[in-house]
Amino acid sequence: MQKWLKVGIGVVLAVAAGFVAHMHVIAQTYYPSLRVLAPEGLVYVVVQDERAERRECGAANERFLSRIKQGCKECRILAARCTRELEEPLERDLSMATPVKYSTVVAPGMRMAIVGPQPLADKSCELIAQQAQRQGANTAACRRASL
Repeated sequence: MQKWLKVGIGVVLAVAAGFVAHMHVIAQTYYPSLRVLAPEGLVYVVVQDERAERRECGAANERFLSRIKQGCKECRILAARCTRELEEPLERDLSMATPVKYSTVVAPGMRMAIVGPQPLADKSCELIAQQAQRQGANTAACRRASL
């Protein structure tokens, strides 16, 4: 009888451990982020809304990159990552919608800081926000550098 009790406890513990491991994997989130260098010297830092799975994160980055590649053949992709934590302060601030010292496009599902010479960065910000509105992102807006 004692042997079966030990076996039963072992099975319950194994099931519980499997459940906890499964919940940990489900609770993971990934942040799609990009850095793109434009020929005029502007760097676009993009953070999209977090995704529940790494695969979804990669797909979100690919969709965004395909639009960039169509619109700017000379642009260079500096980074395209899916991370569980945003390590770069600018990326963290964008993710948390904290005002930053750069012109920023805010649209549904993403925030984009434009790093580079003024007034070129401001003009680019305005144009991107207008283009996003034309493509259906009615709430897209440019926030000019705040600091």
